[in-house]
Amino acid sequence: MELWEDYYGLLQVHPQAGPEVIQSAYKRLCRMVHPDVNPDPEAAKTMQRINRAYETLSNGNERRRYHAEWTRRNGADTPRVEVRERVIYINREERDAGAPEAAAAVRGYFDLLRKRDYRGAYALVSDADKSCFGYGAYVEWQESVGALYEVGGTRLKLFKRYSAFKTNAGTKLPAEEYTVYLSEKDKVTGRVSEYTLTKYAVRESGGWRVYLGYRDLTPLKLHFKAMASNPKEARLLTLWEKHKAYNDLDMGLPNRLGLEEALEREIYRHKRYARPFSLGLFSVALPGHVSDEGLRERVMKYAGYVISSAVRCIDSAAWLDEGVFAVLLAETNKADAAMAIRRISKTVRHDVSACFDFDAGITAGAAGYSGQSTQALIDACMHSLSAAAAAPPGSVKVRAQ
Repeated sequence: MELWEDYYGLLQVHPQAGPEVIQSAYKRLCRMVHPDVNPDPEAAKTMQRINRAYETLSNGNERRRYHAEWTRRNGADTPRVEVRERVIYINREERDAGAPEAAAAVRGYFDLLRKRDYRGAYALVSDADKSCFGYGAYVEWQESVGALYEVGGTRLKLFKRYSAFKTNAGTKLPAEEYTVYLSEKDKVTGRVSEYTLTKYAVRESGGWRVYLGYRDLTPLKLHFKAMASNPKEARLLTLWEKHKAYNDLDMGLPNRLGLEEALEREIYRHKRYARPFSLGLFSVALPGHVSDEGLRERVMKYAGYVISSAVRCIDSAAWLDEGVFAVLLAETNKADAAMAIRRISKTVRHDVSACFDFDAGITAGAAGYSGQSTQALIDACMHSLSAAAAAPPGSVKVRAQ
């Protein structure tokens, strides 16, 4: 890797961060750095680097290869100081320090964590957070983190003020958003790292407090406890949990959540590089005499296999619902998508007929992306399916929306 870049530092996440943390960090950076909202002349180049980082770290296989190289370059067995690259937002300007009491609350919170004074730290947590989790859960979470990492020094910089910031408890409070540059020592490797995170201070009746924004600390507690007991096993468990969440294990295809994630990535590519893409849906209807559930399941699995085999390597197939499959067609406009959907539909019909000795009815629809949301694009394809009459066995009907 000649053009090496620290993707963890670029996305401002810990090297052991889970998929949900990486996705959240990516979306937060997009809201800050995207050229549509950031007037910095370098914003477009920075966004391209962030996109590359996310595409690598959000892919299980690519992340494993990247992490192996990251570990080799950073010498995980040798204590060292690693200063990660930080992204400077909005015109690279230095902002004012914000309300002194708000900054003091955030700074004091991390000072108490460094001293392992969890009771004092919990006292600085907002009432909005305390309505979601109690002191016992908070201490258990921080002790599981403290078993792995030791908090060092911190620096703050105000990023944004809010007059009515909405919390998880439903309250709207004055708030300040801070970029926190945190030094942290990994107790396993001895490496000291500086990385960046976002923290909020909210003004309640009792003064300024730190807002964490978690509804439930249980997943965090389990994550860090697993990391402390077996870091390698914890990483594999995290990848497995994401795989189960984004894929239908019975069908062997991504589910609706997995499709939405793929669509979100494609939408970002479209906005960045103006690349067209389309979405196609297939409704597979079996003859009424096929009533055996086991047989129907085998036919659907086979149809999914045929569809995923018929698409190009840059496309992706998914299982949405009972009898409904989806295909994301990259680099494809609506007209070409309709042709591709018709070709795949005929392939499914032919292969199912040849394998099971009966014909399946295929109704298909396609919609090209034209700036709508992920849900709106799926709805457009669903509308094209419902607009097509129910296909009798042996027929193929395609509608382009």
